[in-house]
This record gives sequence, C-alpha cells and structure tokens, in this order.
Amino acid sequence: MSHRIFAQLEFERALGHAAIKALKAAVDEKNRFDAETAWPKETLFQGRYDVDALAAELAQIVEDRMADVLNGPGLRVIERDELFHEPEIVELVLAAREAR
Repeated sequence: MSHRIFAQLEFERALGHAAIKALKAAVDEKNRFDAETAWPKETLFQGRYDVDALAAELAQIVEDRMADVLNGPGLRVIERDELFHEPEIVELVLAAREAR
C-alpha cells in the first residue's frame, strides 16, 4: 500500500471524529438549554426569546449533526469502537442508525 492510502484513511478518521465532536457539542448545548428552560424555572431566555423556536432550532442542529455522522465517516469510527470515551454518543448514534 502506498502512503497515500494511509493518509486518506487518517483523513477520513479525522473527519469522522470531527463530526462526532460536533454532534456531542450540539447534544450538550441542547441538553443545557433544555435544563435552563425547564418549567417553572425563570431563566435569562424567558421574555427575551421565543424559547420554543430556540428549542426547535437546537433540535434541528442535533438532527443535522446526526445526519453528518450517519452519512459520513463518523459512523465507521463508531462501528470500529474507536469512541469508547463517549458511550452516550455511541448509544445515540447506534439507536439512530437502527431507526433508519
């Protein structure tokens, strides 16, 4: 095998990890937002923003990042068990893959 093949594999692995990292960041942000806006707690968001619209946007971002993982090299990273330090993300992606 040439070095080019190894470089390509490493590049795809890096893309997969980046997609997974973006998914984790989106999930974490959505979870934080959901916790901050849970009723009946007063938050900085209430009265200033449409909380439902923001929640819907965050949910769409999570769906988009999930699609990036499922349709790209991120799924292969997970299937090779390279992501042992993020079990909740692995579980979320595998569940989404099964739901397809």
